[in-house]
Order: sequence, then C-alpha cells, then structure tokens
Amino acid sequence: MATIREVAKACGVSTATVSHVLNGRYERVGEETRVRVLAKMRELGYRPPPMEERQKAINTRNLGFIAEELSYSPIFTNSYFASILDGILEAAGLQGWSTTIFIQQMWHTNIGQAIRRNYDGRCDGLLLMAPGLESEAVNLLHQRGVPMVMIGSTSWLKGVSSVDIDNLETARAATSYLLERGHRRIGYIGTKPSRISSVEREAGYRAAMATAGFDIHPDWQFNRWDLRDEWPQSFVNAFLGLPENLRPTAFVAWNDVFAMQVVEALMEAGISIPTDLSMISIDDGPEASRCIPPLTTFRQPLQLIGKRSVELLIDHIADGGRFAETVRFSTHLVERDSVATLRKTS
Repeated sequence: MATIREVAKACGVSTATVSHVLNGRYERVGEETRVRVLAKMRELGYRPPPMEERQKAINTRNLGFIAEELSYSPIFTNSYFASILDGILEAAGLQGWSTTIFIQQMWHTNIGQAIRRNYDGRCDGLLLMAPGLESEAVNLLHQRGVPMVMIGSTSWLKGVSSVDIDNLETARAATSYLLERGHRRIGYIGTKPSRISSVEREAGYRAAMATAGFDIHPDWQFNRWDLRDEWPQSFVNAFLGLPENLRPTAFVAWNDVFAMQVVEALMEAGISIPTDLSMISIDDGPEASRCIPPLTTFRQPLQLIGKRSVELLIDHIADGGRFAETVRFSTHLVERDSVATLRKTS
C-alpha cells in the first residue's frame, strides 16, 4: 500500500502539500495541484494512517458506517436504521470484520480535518446511510478514492456501488394499487430533491398515473422539506384548503414516518382514515402495524440490504473498487386498514 512520500513523489510535490490536501487546507494548495494529488491517491490506493501515528497504513478489517444526524435512541426509535444496522453487523461479523458507527453531524464543519481525525487509518471503507446529493463529506471522501457503498440511495458517483429497493417500481405498484380501488385523485408526499429515493418514488407514482391516463394536479404533491417545522399541520391546512372536488382521495407517502404523521394530524382535524382519505406507504417498520388505523405499506428487506452492502464493500476493498454495482431488492405489499375502495370513480 502506498505511503504519503510515494504520493508526493509521484505528483512532484512535497509531503506537506499532500498533507494540506488530506486535511482540507485548500487555501494553501492550488486547484490543479489538489486535483492531481487526489487523482494520484486514488490511483495508488493510498490510505492515510491515523494522525497521531506515523506508521504505514495497513488494512484494519474495520468498516465505517456513516449516518446523518439521528434521533435520540436511534436503535430503539428508528426501525429503518436499526434493521439495516442489524444486517450490517451480522454480515461483517461473519466475515471477521468490525464496524465503527459515525454520525455525519460531527463532520459538518472543518470536514477535511474531521475526516483525518475520525476516519483515516481506522477504516478500510465506508457504508453510507441514505446520503444526500449535497453531502460535502461524501463527495470529498470519493475524491480521495475511499471505497464506499451507498445504502438506501442510488449512487450518483462513478465507481461507487449502491444497495436499495426498486423505488420506482414500488411506488408504481403503490399507485396502481390505489387506482385499482377506484381512486383517481391521488397525491404524493415526498421530501427534498437531494433524497434520491424520494425522487425515484415520485417518478414511479407519476408513471403509474400517466399509464392509467390520469393527470396530476400541482396541488396534489407535498414536499415535507418545503413545509419545514410546521409539518404536519401545514399539510393539513393545505389539504383542507382545497375545494372538496379537488382534494385527493388517496396519497402515496415516501415512507411510513411521513404517512403516520399525516394520518395522525388529519384524524385530529376530523378527517377519517380511510373513509375520507386513503394512505399507502413504503417501509413496513414495526410502527406501521401499530398506527391507527394500521398502515398499508410495502415491506423493504432491510436486513438483506444491510448484508448485501457489506458484501459489496468488502469486495470493493479487495478489488480496488473497479467494479461498481447497483443492487435493487424487490418489495411486497402488506395490506392493512388505511386504504378504502371507492364505490364510484371520483
């Protein structure tokens, strides 16, 4: 495995210059030099050792798992995170690898130095939990040639694999399920465009509506990110503000959490679910069956997603990341009580 001196020699620069690039001190390095150093690091497969040590980098047999800011007690309160992590830990342990969990919040400032302090020399590769397109940390790590696999998001980076469900087909199936039950005014509840899975699910919803020959009114789509802190009351206000003959009779929600938040707020406002409005979602975490009414949703094989991501990452570490894959798992419908069949076309 290459050393910092070998990278510097190959680039015709000093080791101090390579160090500036590693630590994100770009004001001390020209753009052309920065790009050249990063390219050479990727080519030579350079892995920096920890800052406090000066030994040559070695394989640690440790995988890093990066998630964004998580709520209190995430393993107990976030079933999506917990189930995927369970699959990751099992698959890594069976192959003799350990796992370090990072919270991306700690990398929001001074990212270059934070990566040097927290990641370098401690992990051989990274599993990225549903990263957003705007993630500076992810893009910086990719520039350095760190082996990575994205989970719950289709990769937008060359040479980076991803593991997720077939978001487009799942949302298409969810929308078709509503259409088959007589719904024609169907809305979508999503989030910001940087969340690739939400964009893909919206595309599946749109495709199903188009195939069935039904238009989508602009007021039938809601973006959780745009509504911010007023959510979900802002959704209820917007929904009730529509004329009754223009209100959707059903919604496809990006995930169970969004669906349950909306269902609770609507019922508090006097809207009966599913008599007045039907709701279908994607995830099927344990809370979906405890929702009132229990939520009709599409189950994701979350443990399998976690396990497959580990297998891919270990393969990438071994082969230098030459072979990227996009893995998509299928989902299956879990019918409960949040969807009603309309007696007539509305």
